[in-house]
Amino acid sequence: MAQNLFNLLNLLPMPVWLGMILFPRTKYTQRLVMSYWYFIALAGVYVLFIIVSMFQGGGLSLTFDGIREGLSTEWGFLVAWAHFIVLDLFTGVWIFRDAKYYGINPTLFLIVTLFAGPLGLMIYLLVRQRKSKQDPVRTLN
Repeated sequence: MAQNLFNLLNLLPMPVWLGMILFPRTKYTQRLVMSYWYFIALAGVYVLFIIVSMFQGGGLSLTFDGIREGLSTEWGFLVAWAHFIVLDLFTGVWIFRDAKYYGINPTLFLIVTLFAGPLGLMIYLLVRQRKSKQDPVRTLN
């Protein structure tokens, strides 16, 4: 069951990722990145996994050993994976929307963020910093 939930969890955000990477200018993608329904749905799945994990694993301990033990279970792993999926998607959507303002093509940053979230964000922010120095609104301050 956990394997099937893992597979489903990986598929849920794919329409958003594929829209941003492959079809960034379509009305569908524009509406999708302005909506929050998928964050709400994924956050609901995350909360459900936490609840099941607590009942399966005997509670929630916020100590180092407690978290390590909790993550070593199937449900604990699903909790952590859902956490990664939601935050990486949030980061990707933010990059997509922010890049539009700065006139940056977000495709490369989105691909890196999809596979290595923080690395994609770091690279995007470095490029954005250089680009923002050329922004006339920001140079007035």
